[in-house]
Amino acid sequence: MAWITTILGTTGLYFYIHDYNIDQNDFQTQRAAVQSRLSLSLPHGIWQLDDENVRLALDSELSWPSVIAINVKGESGLNLGRTRDANGNLRDMLPNEQPKVDDTLSIPIIYQGKEHLGTATVYLSHDALRAREDQHLITIVAQIVLLDGLIFFIMSFNLQRFIFQPLTKLQQALNTAIRAPDASGAQITHLADDEIGGIVNGFNRIVARTAADLVKRTAAEAIAREEKEKAQQAYSQLMATQETLVEAEKMASLGSLVAGVAHEINTPVGITLTAASHLGTATSHITGKLDSGNIKKSDFQSYLETAQECCELILANSERAANLIHSFKQVAVDQTSEARRSFHLHDYLNEVITSLKPRFKHTKVSIDIQCEEDILLDSYPGALAQVLTNLVVNALIHGYEGGEIAGAIVIEAHRNAAQHVSMTISDSGQGITQENLSRVFEPFFTTRRGTGGSGLGLNIVYNIVRQRLGGNIEVHSEVGQGTRFTLDMPCIAPTVQHKENVA
Repeated sequence: MAWITTILGTTGLYFYIHDYNIDQNDFQTQRAAVQSRLSLSLPHGIWQLDDENVRLALDSELSWPSVIAINVKGESGLNLGRTRDANGNLRDMLPNEQPKVDDTLSIPIIYQGKEHLGTATVYLSHDALRAREDQHLITIVAQIVLLDGLIFFIMSFNLQRFIFQPLTKLQQALNTAIRAPDASGAQITHLADDEIGGIVNGFNRIVARTAADLVKRTAAEAIAREEKEKAQQAYSQLMATQETLVEAEKMASLGSLVAGVAHEINTPVGITLTAASHLGTATSHITGKLDSGNIKKSDFQSYLETAQECCELILANSERAANLIHSFKQVAVDQTSEARRSFHLHDYLNEVITSLKPRFKHTKVSIDIQCEEDILLDSYPGALAQVLTNLVVNALIHGYEGGEIAGAIVIEAHRNAAQHVSMTISDSGQGITQENLSRVFEPFFTTRRGTGGSGLGLNIVYNIVRQRLGGNIEVHSEVGQGTRFTLDMPCIAPTVQHKENVA
């Protein structure tokens, strides 16, 4: 139990530290995003002396629980701040109010890149982050305690069922054999194939010496049939477990893709929302002046500049989000479907790599695609996307230590015959040792056992290329010189009738 508790505690600590680092990175990302958005949204309101617009910009940033208050001080005497009261309602800050926080962010307010209008001070607190981390720690401890209790119960139940009860039966059979002249009725049955079963079988063989040869043959044949059925059942369970693990590996790959794209798309959507809100405020302001008849040429020019900047931001970030969504949608649909279709290899490689870019965003690894643009495939894009995803992510994790080592992954594709395509995925990373090179395609073989590796990634790649895409895959590698996977596949994949989806 002590070893089990130690393993569970170590695993829980690993996940806690992992999630803690993620939360800290998210905090820094949100902190930088607040700085970026305020640098963009505040200069126009302060320049136009529009306190209401400034308040709206500050209130929108206070929606993040880690932002306690924001104070804006202008060169012209402006002193405006917003904070939350004890009930969570937004209010103006007092002139000399100093919130109790553990982090501050000072943002210079520059108008049109040259005019310094003042400074915005953002008061940040890690309390919400610490509360979430404490709750996560409590959950991990509770899970460890629950698992310890469950394991203790299972071990106690198994000891009682498979050791203590069989030993009691064996003792009773020995007493019967001692009292009976011919040891009749002394045989006992123990189905488990373990140490107790061996003792019981030996006892039964001693008792069976007094029986006829026919009885011994019948008993031996019954045991053989029973063992054969057990072996067949165990083999069926093993095959079912392998299929389940393969499917889980595919869904884990898709889940990682979903998380990366969702995180990546958050920034352009947030910027678009802020720019649209700012444009709406500026429009309401200029409309009010137009209705009152107090509009000036400078007001209208300022509004046009604001509208142009907001439109450019909205358009640029909307296009960025649309491109991400398009690539993710196509790749995600392909990976969850086994339907075949015709597609251009060059365009599809770019779509798959675009969907993987969030995974490479904070690494030192780049991806280069070199593919002939007129290669048309009639194949299974979902299967090809999974092969490419597994090989690229495998190179990142094993070749470049998860992106800690700088380098590049090069994807090359060209025709090597009229109806065949050759594609290579190569890196200049750490390479594979010779003793492991011949085993990389074996199921459940991994050098990262216990750190998230299942040993199924390259086995899935091998099976997909050979069976689904109708091709062949080879690997070449030297330690310190990188790794190269070479795929040869037909432009028209063979049809697998029993797996073909009907549209």
